[in-house]
Amino acid sequence: MRWQDEQTQQDVKLRQSNRPDTGFLSWSNYIKVHKEDAAKRYEVAQDFLPWPLGFKESVLALRALIRDKKKQQVNFESELHSLYHLAAWESFYPKHSTALDEPGFKIFDYMPGGMITALEIEYQKLGYEQLKLINKTDAKLLVQYYGEPQQHSTLYALYPKLWQQAEARYAKSLHASNKAADIQLTCQALTQPKARGNTHNTSTQASTLPASGLSSASKKYDATGKVIAPAARAPRPKKYPKLQAQHKLGQRPSSKHKYLNKAAKAKQLSLLMVQAIKERTILQQRLSHINVANIKQTLSNKKLLSILGVSYLVVNRARRLRTK
Repeated sequence: MRWQDEQTQQDVKLRQSNRPDTGFLSWSNYIKVHKEDAAKRYEVAQDFLPWPLGFKESVLALRALIRDKKKQQVNFESELHSLYHLAAWESFYPKHSTALDEPGFKIFDYMPGGMITALEIEYQKLGYEQLKLINKTDAKLLVQYYGEPQQHSTLYALYPKLWQQAEARYAKSLHASNKAADIQLTCQALTQPKARGNTHNTSTQASTLPASGLSSASKKYDATGKVIAPAARAPRPKKYPKLQAQHKLGQRPSSKHKYLNKAAKAKQLSLLMVQAIKERTILQQRLSHINVANIKQTLSNKKLLSILGVSYLVVNRARRLRTK
């Protein structure tokens, strides 16, 4: 049964239990196997409705069919009509349901497909601008066949009461499933065999455990099956940071240390100057066209860079000689 023909929740359960078998391929790759045959690709993509991949691949296949018919100069109004209806059906659910704090697709997936396809779709009321699956080429074709619409909207905005009813049904199903899970857990707890031994000792042993309790992975048991309370860990000794020699009280930095600081500052300053000149040159070359003036400026900058480099080497060597 196709998604468009579903009428009851039993049909929805049947669809959810009988998902397409793609073997080792992902859903998208399974559909793309028929990429060269647009008609076959459309038929395969229909099996994946109402999932977003099914809508997307169906629309892509219809676009390929429309292109082929345009080349052959054949009427493609039926394919355009199907494409528009797919885009309209996909616009029925929002991205997020604020009432249930759930993704909108979960509620859309829970609805029978026939309930969506039975809605009246009027081009003049629905338009095309707010339909996510309609691109610019599709819009041009729609205007060519049907003209400009009176307004642009979505099925979610045109049928708000139907969406609220769908949210109520989905919330009821969640409540029923949660209640069934609670009953199952209660039955399992009642059917489990009771532990042998003195219940008084077990309760006193449990009272010695910390208030936060223990996870099942961290519990340890003795030979009698009683829970062993974990021993308290000793506090770790504090680690104090080590003081460097130059930061000790009463010690002044040496002359060698002063020289290294000055040399590092001079080197940093020269590097900043070189970087500034490079950036200035790049900006000038980008903003102005290549001419003789720019070439001269570039050569002068290179000369300045070489002079700065040589001066830095001379100053650095002189300082080294003074310290010796």
